[in-house]
Amino acid sequence: MALTLNLQKSQASLQLCLQKAGVTQPPVVDMAFLLDVSGSFEDEHREGITNDLLTRLVPWGLTFDPDKKLDVITFSHSAASVFEVGAVTADNYQGYVGREIVAKVPGWCGGTDYSHALEQALRGFGWLKGAEPGLLGKLFGRKAEVKAKKRSLVVMVTDGENNDHARTRQVLRESQQRGDEVYFLFLGISNQPGQFGFLEAIGDEFDNTGFLAVTNLRHFVAQSDDELNQSLLLPELLTWLKR
Repeated sequence: MALTLNLQKSQASLQLCLQKAGVTQPPVVDMAFLLDVSGSFEDEHREGITNDLLTRLVPWGLTFDPDKKLDVITFSHSAASVFEVGAVTADNYQGYVGREIVAKVPGWCGGTDYSHALEQALRGFGWLKGAEPGLLGKLFGRKAEVKAKKRSLVVMVTDGENNDHARTRQVLRESQQRGDEVYFLFLGISNQPGQFGFLEAIGDEFDNTGFLAVTNLRHFVAQSDDELNQSLLLPELLTWLKR
C-alpha cells in the first residue's frame, strides 16, 4: 500500500526538529535525490519501497528547496546511465518511482558507479561546468554551460558497493578542495553487515560527506517524523546547515 503523508504536519515536525538542534531558520538549500537503479535494487523499486523513502523526503524539499521540490537523478554503471528524471513535488510524489523510473530510465538493472551521478548533481547546481561543446559548437563560439552556483544537499540512495572507488574519491576530493557549498548524504540500503565499507570510509574522509546505513528500509520509512528526521540529521549535516 502506497505511503501517504500529511505534508504540512511532516514539514512542521522537521522544522521543530531543526530548531531543537539549533537550526533556528532552515537555510535555502537546493535538493537532489540520486537513486541507484542497479539490478540488485529492482525489487524495492517495483514494490514501491523506494518511493516510500522518496515520499518521506518530500517535506525536506518543501522546507529547504526554494522551488519546493527534489530533483531526481537515476544512475547505475556508467555515465550513460545517469538520467535526470525530473522534479518531485507535493503534487506528484505518489507512485513517482513506478510511473517515471521502473523499467523506463537508461541503465535500468545495470551495475553500480557513483561518480558520474555525483558529477551530474554538481553540474546541475553550478559547481561544475557542463561538457565542452563539439568542434562545430566551438566554431560558432559556443562555450561550456556554466550555471549559477546553488548551495545544495544531495541525497544518494544505493543498495550496494560501487565499482569506481578511485573516481568517486576524486570527485568528492575536488569538490571539497573547491569549497563547493554541497553536502552529500549517502543512504546505504542493505541488511548485509559490512556492505558499505567504502561509504563509511568516505563519510569519515570528507567534511562534506555523510553516511547512514539503513538495514531495514520498510521499517525506516515507517518511522515517525521525529524518528526519521533524527536519523537523517547527522551531526555533521547539522553543522553544515548552521553555516
